[in-house]
Amino acid sequence: MGIMGSKSTWYDPFGFVDMGKNALFPPNPSDAAMRYIEKIPGQLHEIYDPYINRGNAQYEGLNKQYTAMGQDPTAFLNKMMEGYEPSKAYQLQKDEALRAAGNTAAAGGTRGTLQDITKATRLTDMLMGQDMQQWLGNVMGIQDRGLSGQQHFYDQGFDLSKTMGSDLANVLGTQGQLAFQGQANRNKSISDIIGALIGAGGMIAGGAMGGPAGAMAGGAAGRAMMS
Repeated sequence: MGIMGSKSTWYDPFGFVDMGKNALFPPNPSDAAMRYIEKIPGQLHEIYDPYINRGNAQYEGLNKQYTAMGQDPTAFLNKMMEGYEPSKAYQLQKDEALRAAGNTAAAGGTRGTLQDITKATRLTDMLMGQDMQQWLGNVMGIQDRGLSGQQHFYDQGFDLSKTMGSDLANVLGTQGQLAFQGQANRNKSISDIIGALIGAGGMIAGGAMGGPAGAMAGGAAGRAMMS
């Protein structure tokens, strides 16, 4: 029940009406604001977590690739080249080149000689080297785009995790300020009420001593007790 006999949302620090229930002081505005501020962290997680989680998911793959390339580039390249297979274009170029070289060797009477075999081997190696370089360039281009995409997601998640950390820190700071200010306001209200009660008590006591002069003396005594 309130101090006037009706239900109230006032605060009674001394248990004048109901211990722990509101009776004398208005609600702390910080408490009302806090109810909304406490919802902010959950909303931040709903917004940022999908991107942060997506970025975190890229770490293992990126770390594995970068570690392999950095620690032993040769082994990394050899592992990649295990997937190489000569292209159809290489096969066609090789057949045409060897056919032409063979005709030239036959016309010059060197077909089947060491010179003819060496020339054919050099042609084959040259064409295969070109084919391997083209294949490797294509594969590394695809890999670079894949790593760039993974890096983008990772960087985005990291940046948003910093943003969310800053936002949460601001929320905590605001909560702390509201709690401090709310308690300061409550303490001042209590102090004012006590001062008023003591002052009123002094006035009553002084009045009992006799006349306005006694009441003034009692009020001064009450104020002196608060100073």
